[in-house]
Amino acid sequence: MRGAVAVLALIVLFLTHLPRELSALAVIGLLLLSRRMSSRDMIGAVDWHLLLLFTCLFGVTAAFAKTGIAQDGLQWLDAHCLLPERLSVLAPLALASSHTIGNVPPAILIIKLIPHLSEGALAALALLSTFAGNFLLTGSMCNIIVAERAKTAGAHLSFTDFARSGVPMTLASIAIAVAWLWLAGLVPI
Repeated sequence: MRGAVAVLALIVLFLTHLPRELSALAVIGLLLLSRRMSSRDMIGAVDWHLLLLFTCLFGVTAAFAKTGIAQDGLQWLDAHCLLPERLSVLAPLALASSHTIGNVPPAILIIKLIPHLSEGALAALALLSTFAGNFLLTGSMCNIIVAERAKTAGAHLSFTDFARSGVPMTLASIAIAVAWLWLAGLVPI
């Protein structure tokens, strides 16, 4: 119950003009003040290895952005009219980039490198990179977390098992998303 109230409070705070990170910290702070669960137990429940992995993924992405390689690639894409401003470029790019270091860090890198993307292209990037992460087990950290938790519960989810349902489901959801984004006029083909 307390978690549902915290999520609802966070949603309400996200609808205000308050910075999101401060809103999240405020809700976390209130949860840590709980008398039902000690702060030591709450902090002990954090998967620190996973948190470190996420931090490193974003660090690697930031370091890669500073090498100049990404900017050179962007210039090449621009010269060949392949910037991710159209669905014909954005969908395959989201699918391919999701299987490098996950689906979120490449999307952040694209936003950093091309800050002038339209609102439609940004929405498409968010939607398509999220769907693309479900293609293979390694496409999203969430997939890996679920597979690890399933293994500890005695259920084995192999790479092939995941791909058997992930590939067709992802291709179908990306096709529907592309059609919707195009028909809604948000992003050109």
